[in-house]
Amino acid sequence: MRALRDRAVQIEVTGTLPTTTPSTYTTTYTVFGNAEIKVDHTLRPGAADLPYIPEVGSILFLPARLEHVHYYGRGPEENHWDRNDGTDVGLYSGTVTGQWTPYIRPQENGNRTDVRWIALTDRHGAGLLATGEPLLEVNASHFTPEDLSVGARHDHQLTPRPEVVLRLGHRQMGVGGDNSWGAHTHDEYKLLADRDYAYTYRLRPLGRVRDATAASRRPTATE
Repeated sequence: MRALRDRAVQIEVTGTLPTTTPSTYTTTYTVFGNAEIKVDHTLRPGAADLPYIPEVGSILFLPARLEHVHYYGRGPEENHWDRNDGTDVGLYSGTVTGQWTPYIRPQENGNRTDVRWIALTDRHGAGLLATGEPLLEVNASHFTPEDLSVGARHDHQLTPRPEVVLRLGHRQMGVGGDNSWGAHTHDEYKLLADRDYAYTYRLRPLGRVRDATAASRRPTATE
């Protein structure tokens, strides 16, 4: 931990991921006196021949009261890196529960791409604002990816978490499926292990949801 003059404190976290050849990551939190947090993530795959990566991102667990979601990105339905030409960039609102896509069998769903900012708020419009620098992929749900991997065959077999599971990501691999969902994802939409991945977002307290766009554009000085 180190202080940036009298404006902020910087905390760096490093770790190792147990891939076949160990990979490493670094997360740097810059915490400002006005309660804003700048988050810098870097992932360094251990070897170029490791399997491609399903997703590069982070997961935040938020209070259950932040059930209302507002975002500026592609929507209103879910969309993916290789499946988003039919969705427009705009302002969208709804509930976290309403972001769920009910496939016949529970699986990964609800992703949104090209997101400038996302706000999770209570019924009064106050909550948390996350801003991409410049863009994020996001997912707001009551399930973690692990919750969807337990073998449930129908939605009613899943138990939603009371808290909000907010995923703020650099990128999720494309879904592929050019021939009735059997084909693999094109290489240009895969997160290959032959490079490092880095992305940044900012977390800000939000008093009124109508201020989200203006707040997302406000820089925070680090010098």
